[in-house]
Amino acid sequence: MFGLVALQGGCATYHSRPLPKQALLQDSMEILAVNANKLLNKAGTYKLNPSDGLDMTEIAILAVLNNPVLKAKRAERDVASAQVFSAGLLPDPQFAANLDHPTGNAAGIVNAWGLGLGYDIIPLITRQANIDTQRGNQAKVRLQILWQEWQVIQQAKTLAVQFRLEEKQLALLQDMRSLYKERYQHSARGLNEGNVTLDINGTDLTALLDTLSQISQLEQTHNQTRHDISLLLGLRANAVFSITKLPTERKLDKATIESRLNKLPEIRPDLLALKAGYQAQESRVRAAILAQFPSFGIGISRARDTGSLYTSGFNISLNLPFFSGNRGNIAIERATRKQLFQEYQARLVQTNIDVAKLLNLQTIIAKQRANLDLELPKLQSLVEPARKAYQQGDINALTFLNMEYTLLNKRLEQISLQQIQWKTRIAIETLTLLGRKQT
Repeated sequence: MFGLVALQGGCATYHSRPLPKQALLQDSMEILAVNANKLLNKAGTYKLNPSDGLDMTEIAILAVLNNPVLKAKRAERDVASAQVFSAGLLPDPQFAANLDHPTGNAAGIVNAWGLGLGYDIIPLITRQANIDTQRGNQAKVRLQILWQEWQVIQQAKTLAVQFRLEEKQLALLQDMRSLYKERYQHSARGLNEGNVTLDINGTDLTALLDTLSQISQLEQTHNQTRHDISLLLGLRANAVFSITKLPTERKLDKATIESRLNKLPEIRPDLLALKAGYQAQESRVRAAILAQFPSFGIGISRARDTGSLYTSGFNISLNLPFFSGNRGNIAIERATRKQLFQEYQARLVQTNIDVAKLLNLQTIIAKQRANLDLELPKLQSLVEPARKAYQQGDINALTFLNMEYTLLNKRLEQISLQQIQWKTRIAIETLTLLGRKQT
């Protein structure tokens, strides 16, 4: 009995952990950067300086360190480690005791009792397979987290590009709004004075209203982008931040990417995670096959009967696998292994198709941008003299409005194409792990 009490002394105790009453978000970018720099200084790799705006590297680092979803995902590593620890524990022995109190009046009858100590052997046979299973699962979780970190980096960079180019589009539209507002006010005064016709004043008002609508729609999109970045970084919604000028665009080398595709099964975290999961499933199949053998237990006993006769004994328990024999679990684990095999193949196929599609999209967008870069200056050179002619009443109002409005929309399209090309490039870099140091 004292031995049991001593063993209980090593047991865990319960402590409650209440949930937070409000969202755990940082109030400012400065606090976020200070906390991040404490971690970065230990590694001696980088120093964040958000005072001049976040560049692509800084926003990626802050997203990986502070993203709430990643923080929750990283908690899975502790669960996986605990599962490895649990799988490695030896099974406990089984203790049994009984007491029989006779109710008759026969002379010499005493209380009968029995003590027994038993141990199940099968968990020892399957122990290593279970450990291998949980170690494979632990590796899978770690690699899944690493892949999600890469995806968060992609999202952070994409949002940074989107945020910066939306600001550029807004600046262009706001400049045009100022121009249209001034022109409308001028033509409205001219209409009242009888110096401007109604069609000119109506054209100026139409241009102003259309631009105001475009600004409103883009402000809604920009508001969504800003809050998406705040969520990604774990910032409060009212926190202020800015994005620096985007770096110079560099052309992706198709041959390098195609060469990289062949190496992806050995370096990309999600593919490695699928491999680790498959190896863990192999161990589950092995454990299920080992568990088909009869459940085998041994034990010793000490007893006294009501006649005060003491006995000592040895017992063996054997579960006869006549009906089940763990065949159901074996079938399930083998089917699961087949499913994981097909999932791995599907991911490889999907990766190759995705990269090929994005490379083609890069080519298409590059051609569109080149056409705009070539033709827009020509349109610009036509609009400038047409604007003077319009102000002097020498050109039809609708004709000029169409020319000027086309120029504005093509300049906006130019920025949109730049954003698509950035987004495509970042996606290719993520899928192929470009920028990752090869080992």
